[in-house]
Amino acid sequence: MKILIKLIAIVALVSLSQMSLAADPVEKKPEMKMDHAMGTMDESKMMEHLKIKQEEILKMHDLSNKILAETDPKKKQVLKDQQLELIKAEHIQMMNMHHPKMMKMDK
Repeated sequence: MKILIKLIAIVALVSLSQMSLAADPVEKKPEMKMDHAMGTMDESKMMEHLKIKQEEILKMHDLSNKILAETDPKKKQVLKDQQLELIKAEHIQMMNMHHPKMMKMDK
């Protein structure tokens, strides 16, 4: 009988602790601020930006396909270097857009 009472007490404590955890509000994450050019861009500017982005993606895919098809290791490396330069330029552009204050501090 004592074991049954202890078991009921344990189950009750566990269920109460789970209920108290469920009642705690979930901590909200702060909203991301759009403090770069994209946050204030109108529809036409946004479409222009997206078309430029699409062209960059197509260039990357084209280079990827050429890299995969190339059998000469030297030519393949030249293509990889070209692709790396595109990646680097895109990265710098994104850093300037999203973190302009940080990029000015580096200079």
